[in-house]
Amino acid sequence: MNAPLIILTISCFVALAMGAILFTIAKTYPKSIRGLTEWSAAALVIGLSLPLFIARGVIPDVFSIVLANLMILIGFMMMNQGVRKFAGALPRSNRVALVLFVLAYVSLFVWFTFIHPNIGMRIATMSAFTLVIILDQLVFVLKKLPPTTGRHILVASLVILIVPRLVRLGGLMLGFDQPVGVFDPSIPQLVYIAIPSITIPLGTISLILLAAEKLHRDLEFISRYDDLTQCLNKKAAMEELQREIAWTKRHDNKLSIMLIDLDNFKNINDTHGHLEGDKVLVDFSGKAKTALRETDRLTRFGGDEFMAILPDTDAEQAKLTAERLHQAGKTGQPIAWSVSIGISEWLGQDDSLAALQTRADRALYKAKAHGRNQTQSL
Repeated sequence: MNAPLIILTISCFVALAMGAILFTIAKTYPKSIRGLTEWSAAALVIGLSLPLFIARGVIPDVFSIVLANLMILIGFMMMNQGVRKFAGALPRSNRVALVLFVLAYVSLFVWFTFIHPNIGMRIATMSAFTLVIILDQLVFVLKKLPPTTGRHILVASLVILIVPRLVRLGGLMLGFDQPVGVFDPSIPQLVYIAIPSITIPLGTISLILLAAEKLHRDLEFISRYDDLTQCLNKKAAMEELQREIAWTKRHDNKLSIMLIDLDNFKNINDTHGHLEGDKVLVDFSGKAKTALRETDRLTRFGGDEFMAILPDTDAEQAKLTAERLHQAGKTGQPIAWSVSIGISEWLGQDDSLAALQTRADRALYKAKAHGRNQTQSL
């Protein structure tokens, strides 16, 4: 058994094993981690193409050359699609261009296999077409994925795929690299066919890391944010408020909080139903975030109770923000809503978190007692 055959056999088993691992992960990870199925299918398709290359001369060329190389192209396209789905990008809309791209690839292989046989041109075709897909994926990864360890390894594996293709294309164009067959033992051919045995495990590691990193981010988000309104939950809110108080004490800054209740929210649920009530909560939180600054944080304590943390803000400035909330409720969707707001300002080094909250709670009670749909401060 010559060296190219050994390398192709190893690459085949590696690709199938990596595909099986990714498929298992795709079945066990939450559906919010998208792209895993495409990644596993890509590795399996590439792995299944390699026995067709190995059977060159034993089975018809339409299978060992045309179909085998088509499977390689499809594998790269599926990998690219998986990365896009993982990042939440919309699928490509120009399907006609994709179909023409694949048809041109197949036509060139048919031409250089049956009409004008030329293995150098077949290698050039495969290198050029897959290079387009890899470069497209590399640009997308660099633009859209956060700079994590998984992304760094994925970028490295893509670069490993790109460089030999550029070298191979350059060698073929300049006449330095003219292979005589798929089992040609020349150094360029050995390097070229050995690439999958390196990049498939490396790429698999990067994809597993990307999925694990996203799962970690999703779990962290779930632990800190309310699922319906996307506001900080009560636990995370208290952590943020404690940090803001520490910063305020250290730098002698201003700080205010607003406790907010949607007026008569129980009546909204009873009259219009809980689904409409949820829509009101979502509408309120969206309009409230618009009324707040980027440095402010809106938090949901539960039910119809919210708190806004307003760094570097005194009570008078907080009242201006509260007025924007009152105005926003008049255009609420699906129904108009109103809020009662209690404001409390940090009083200095002798103040405390408990006292700050107590004053805001008393101010909120005062706003409700005076007829709701208003702001009070203490």
